[in-house]
Amino acid sequence: MASRHYFDDIAFTSLREDLEGVSKGSLRSDLMAAFTVALLTIPQTLAYALVAGLPLSTAIYSAIFSAAIASFFGCSRHLVVGPSNAIAIMLQAGLADVMQGDMRATSGWEREMLQVELLAQLAFLVALLQGGFAFFKLGRLTNFVSHSVVVGYLLGVAFAVIVTQGYVLLGIPSPEGGATVYEKARALVSGLKDTHFSTLLIGCLSLFTLVGIKKWDSKLPAGAIMIAFVSLFLFLEKTIVVLSAEDMEWMDDDLFQIAVVSDTAMLTQLTPHLFLPDFNLKVLNQLLPFAFAIALIGILESSSIAKSIAASSGQRLSINQETLGLSVGNLVSSLFGAMPISGSPTRSALNYSSGAKSRFAAILCSLIVASIMLLFVGLIGYIPLAALAALLIVSTPRIVDPAQLRLCLRATRSDAAVLWITFISCLFFDLNVAFYIGIALSITLYLKKAAIPELLEFTIDEKGSLRQIQQRERKENRIRIVKVEGELFFGAAELFHTTLKGLAQGGERKAIILQLKNARDMDATSCLALRQLASHLKSKGHALFACGMTAEVWQVFLDSAIADEMGRGNLFPFDPANPNRHMQLAWERANAFVEGTLSLEEEITPEENPVVLQEAKVKGAS
Repeated sequence: MASRHYFDDIAFTSLREDLEGVSKGSLRSDLMAAFTVALLTIPQTLAYALVAGLPLSTAIYSAIFSAAIASFFGCSRHLVVGPSNAIAIMLQAGLADVMQGDMRATSGWEREMLQVELLAQLAFLVALLQGGFAFFKLGRLTNFVSHSVVVGYLLGVAFAVIVTQGYVLLGIPSPEGGATVYEKARALVSGLKDTHFSTLLIGCLSLFTLVGIKKWDSKLPAGAIMIAFVSLFLFLEKTIVVLSAEDMEWMDDDLFQIAVVSDTAMLTQLTPHLFLPDFNLKVLNQLLPFAFAIALIGILESSSIAKSIAASSGQRLSINQETLGLSVGNLVSSLFGAMPISGSPTRSALNYSSGAKSRFAAILCSLIVASIMLLFVGLIGYIPLAALAALLIVSTPRIVDPAQLRLCLRATRSDAAVLWITFISCLFFDLNVAFYIGIALSITLYLKKAAIPELLEFTIDEKGSLRQIQQRERKENRIRIVKVEGELFFGAAELFHTTLKGLAQGGERKAIILQLKNARDMDATSCLALRQLASHLKSKGHALFACGMTAEVWQVFLDSAIADEMGRGNLFPFDPANPNRHMQLAWERANAFVEGTLSLEEEITPEENPVVLQEAKVKGAS
């Protein structure tokens, strides 16, 4: 039951546990952690808006309103959600494809509002999908997506972000539309001759400053310090140029061509306002594949981060509760025209290492971000885009854990193949298509393994004990005992049927005993295969017996009428009170059949079969 509670529970009052444990000490720890995380959140948020090609407000609202609400309804005490690298790059590709259609001619303020409108509809679809996952308790379905898919996809995302930000760092115009990562990389190499060297200088200064601060003291908010320093440096340089324009006129044009936030359409009115998305069915159909990919990667990313931290903190998690938090947070995103949210590995790890005690740390972080943005909103326009690009280029590779990457590459060949195919797909296809390719491959490999139930042949030795027999002994036995272990769903039914038919070749009377104690998930297809097998064996003068069925499997036998067709006297379910009795009874009846002293239609006494005995008792009582 503990395991079930761990995965399935959801509640709208999940914050109550954190409220009960609040103290001055815990609030002080949460506040300190929140301030530390906020200094990382602000530069990352601005950078993710740059990656997605969206107004800054979409990322800022996501980091403030959506993140706070998601933490309120979530589960993990240390998970910090908000805009993320993976979501940003998917938005950039997905919205570009939609905008390439009938909306290509729009520009300026109209295009900006259209982007926000599309984003609101997309966030609503993501919220709806994640809400369905939470309410129908489908969190376990994420286990069917191999971790190799997630690692391969994140590796592809990291490569995509570095390529796209290479244009910004070098001051090269990026290609329009939804080009693939490979096409962008090739165009970037071809465009190196058009590098704007003043922009590159600012980008290199940003990189060296960021790396230098991290080397000096890893606890400092390197991103925030770097952006402040480089922005001030560029501002002072421009001021000097303006003041000495007559003497240094040759520098004027080049220096002022360095792109800053105020030169783009990113900096819009940051005053929040609510609006209802204007749903368009045609647009919703176009957005649905992207929405499903974003919803799934959000759940996978958030649950993976939460589990990783919980392994150290010892907290019990509910994946469905965390998914509910994401769903409500994305619903808020749709009302503010904000980016969909996901777990942030860097901010979550920093939150835990900074001593956060409860979810109030993430909620307070959102409030601190809002306060800082309100105070310094007038200075955002001076930030060079090359500085944000440098921040992304340095921080993006950290979304891929090197230890997990090595593990996936070394574990099995199939894991390595899934990882590489997913990564290569990210380079040559749209990112959402690449993600689906990885998922399809992962599920295919799982079904391939699940569709091969393990069939082990045993015999009873002189001591009356079961032992697995060797290959040379199989032709000598007229009674074949086959232990079935694994899934018996529709994918395994054909192999199950064909293999068992092969055991009864030859004209000599034979009996097959199926030991089904470890068989699971029987369905209509496997029942049909079992009925056809029993009929085939009977037509050849052989017999099929089954024993050890668990309560669930036995109920399938009864509901499908297989029990009546095979004859209840030939079926011996598992009896917890006498664990070995089912095999003994099946062996005795099979032995009597092959010796010719028993026909399958012969009545069986209640003492010989616990099923018949129980039915006799029920009839007697009635």
